[in-house]
Amino acid sequence: MKKTGIITILNVNNYGAELQAFALHHKLKLMGFDNEIINYLYYKNPEYRSETASRPLIKTSFKNKLKDIAIKWIDKYSAFRYPEIAKKRRQRFHDFHRKHSSLSRVYKSYSELYGAKLDYENYIVGSDQVWNPNNGTNLAPYFLTFAPKKSNKISFASSFGVGEINESYYPKYKEWINNLDHIGTRETSGVELINKITGRRVEHVVDPTLLLSKNEWEELMIPYTDKEPYILLFIFKRNRYAEELAYKIQKKTGFKIIRVCKNEMPLESDDKILNIRDFGPLEFLGLYSGANIVLTTSFHGSVFSLIFEKPFYTITPASKNNNSRQESLMTMMNLNERLLREGDVVNLENLYRIDFNDVKKRLGGHIESSLKYLRKALN
Repeated sequence: MKKTGIITILNVNNYGAELQAFALHHKLKLMGFDNEIINYLYYKNPEYRSETASRPLIKTSFKNKLKDIAIKWIDKYSAFRYPEIAKKRRQRFHDFHRKHSSLSRVYKSYSELYGAKLDYENYIVGSDQVWNPNNGTNLAPYFLTFAPKKSNKISFASSFGVGEINESYYPKYKEWINNLDHIGTRETSGVELINKITGRRVEHVVDPTLLLSKNEWEELMIPYTDKEPYILLFIFKRNRYAEELAYKIQKKTGFKIIRVCKNEMPLESDDKILNIRDFGPLEFLGLYSGANIVLTTSFHGSVFSLIFEKPFYTITPASKNNNSRQESLMTMMNLNERLLREGDVVNLENLYRIDFNDVKKRLGGHIESSLKYLRKALN
């Protein structure tokens, strides 16, 4: 049987990244395709070794460099300040992949990956913002330029993370994209962008997490045992608008508020919000499954709200225009009213007004066409 290697973003202490990587790998197994994840460390992983060859296409701004440094130091400080929480969280993420994912050896640098003698017949670049021009690394691996020329090279749900790219970078992107034999991207803006850059036909496919059903995710999850109703906050950093909206919903419903956090640092609102800081991917799924209402700033937070059929709002920054991922998903599901910009006034009388039967119908067609694309590309 032909073997497939998948490259994507993982090992970054992020629920969405780990679960989307697992989902594509697991779905391919269920479909009968022998595959493993190529364990190429993302540049934000502390063990990744930067090299001259791994420099990004677009020079990282001083502001973004400072941001990356600050995030690394916050993670280090929080792990030092709360070692037991950090240890438990790391172990849960590690155990998740150890038990449920097939991973290759670790490639800690660009040169290690390109120097490896890989013998997969199919290569897939998976989901997440692997093609984002603002990533602080060389994107070439995520266009499968390390794969042997005669191999079958596929993208599935790969995302630019932005709606537009400066035209001066079109030639390099065209070169990279044309290395792929089959192209499937996650957003409508991505379809339009690739067509504009290359003129090639592109499939609009769903995020891999949507390839697994609610029941399949529930079979994996570790249930959250507290039966008291709760509002789930899934946000990456402090967001006063989201917190204030949670308090308004709490006043209306009487539900408590739980925030599932990316790092181990407590928040000022710890006395009002239960901050869970040590959950792994499977505990995260259980928390989602048990939630009554969800507020999120995350793309995958929106996706899991749809999968688990939870009333939700997705919150985007008022000052940014790079919300193409959320906008594409909400338009596809006819749920644009669930996409908020910070500062929007929300009518809580519509809190539960989501027709999940309609959502399932819309998702069903997109999922089937996405699976059809995968089967055709791999055979």
